[in-house]
Amino acid sequence: MMNVYRKLRLYHAMLASAALAAYATGEAGLVHAWIGYVLVGIILFRLAWGIFGPSQFRIGRFLPDLASLLRIRAANDPAIARVLLGGVVASLLLVAGTGIALNQTKSLHLVTEARTVPVPRFDFRAHGAGMTHASTTANAGTDDDDHDEQEGWLQDLHEFAANLMFLFVGLHVSYMILFRRPLAMFMLFVPGHKQRTA
Repeated sequence: MMNVYRKLRLYHAMLASAALAAYATGEAGLVHAWIGYVLVGIILFRLAWGIFGPSQFRIGRFLPDLASLLRIRAANDPAIARVLLGGVVASLLLVAGTGIALNQTKSLHLVTEARTVPVPRFDFRAHGAGMTHASTTANAGTDDDDHDEQEGWLQDLHEFAANLMFLFVGLHVSYMILFRRPLAMFMLFVPGHKQRTA
């Protein structure tokens, strides 16, 4: 049976790969959205694993608490690694949440657009048998403006969260290589390194 730490390393690799792929395909529309949903699935799996899995991998063990932060006396204190990991987790959840919200907003807008497509109709009263679609297009401009405004701030927040996540990832990786090198090398699949938890 696969060692628990090897499972954690595999999860870590899947999460990192999905996050990098999502970041790299930011302008790719549908591809980016699908990769984003894969990323959300990986996060949900980790949450379930943290709740129902082995006690040593419960999520609370990886996140900082106030008491441990107040006891920091050295640069290699594990609480610092937990703070950086907490930053990765928080920004990752924000990226996922805003990504889902953006996708739902775009989907709802497409449905709304389909319902407000101008359909010519006969107006027998004013112009005899003339056709008009003025009333169906009157509200379309307002709806588009509202959608663009909502999507604009969501898009900005999504991009900010993605950049913040990669800042925390960079700090997390750098810290682990400097102060927890054996574990970092194991997680990065560097040959010859076995897992160490201490």
